Amino acid sequence: MSYKVFKALSDSTRMKIVEVIGNKEICACEIPEKVGKSQPNVSQQLKILENVGILKSRRDGKMILYSVKNEKVFKLIEIASQIASD
Repeated sequence: MSYKVFKALSDSTRMKIVEVIGNKEICACEIPEKVGKSQPNVSQQLKILENVGILKSRRDGKMILYSVKNEKVFKLIEIASQIASD
């Protein structure tokens, strides 16, 4: 199943979303502007990231807040960046 994590992170939009969220919780409504994509596209990407266990969400009134579910994903991204730069 780990291949699904790699597949999810192989998309540049999804990588940007993870980077934008970082170590904080962010409203789904803020993400499209920060990654330069449409709201429907971002919603689709958020669903993929949540389904593979990279992100988690919670509802706060009308807002849906997203955060990284497991911070080990940042280490994975860092290692991949190091490999790519070698």
